[in-house]
Amino acid sequence: MASTIPAAPEGYIHAGPVSDFLPPSSSSPTSAQNGDSGTDIVNGEATTCPAVSAPTTTITTPTPAKTVETTETLKASCKPQEDQLIKVIEIPQPAGRYPPQKRVAVSFFHNKWYAFINICPHQGSALSRGTMTDIEDMGIVWGAGVTCSLHDWTFDASSGQSDSTRFVIDTHDVKEIDGHIFVSQKPKNAHIAGPRRDFGGREMN
Repeated sequence: MASTIPAAPEGYIHAGPVSDFLPPSSSSPTSAQNGDSGTDIVNGEATTCPAVSAPTTTITTPTPAKTVETTETLKASCKPQEDQLIKVIEIPQPAGRYPPQKRVAVSFFHNKWYAFINICPHQGSALSRGTMTDIEDMGIVWGAGVTCSLHDWTFDASSGQSDSTRFVIDTHDVKEIDGHIFVSQKPKNAHIAGPRRDFGGREMN
């Protein structure tokens, strides 16, 4: 029997069940890793992470001369796939606004939800064909970005800004409620200054 869809929060639309926005191999977006046992807890059940054998380490001491060999076993990380699914939905716009439907891409990346307009402002390519990527500074990851597959323009998936252009892409809030995804109808980054371009609401490439 199909689960009941929760009521949408004010200003949000229902985008679909969580499973629609995850790669087929992902069991749950909220799996929690147990570092002591080398397992993931997925939907209340333990899933064993494969063990990885580290190379044998040889230590030599001069007096008395002896060799000690040790083999360390490491727990493999059970983190989600890096090539996260980016799915496109359509959000109805207020009456009289053009285009009447706004195409928004939704992605679950590094245990966090992101939503952004699906059109790159450069030449109108679909950002859903691109990839999610870490935004780093001096080796420290401080955000997530989406990189267009056409010319590698990258935009911050939260602020919509880019370090290579003045253009900004609209980004939207995402809520996960009882296994369902809801996306805000209005952009969350409207306060960010910069030119936008949506090519009439449809991808050009």
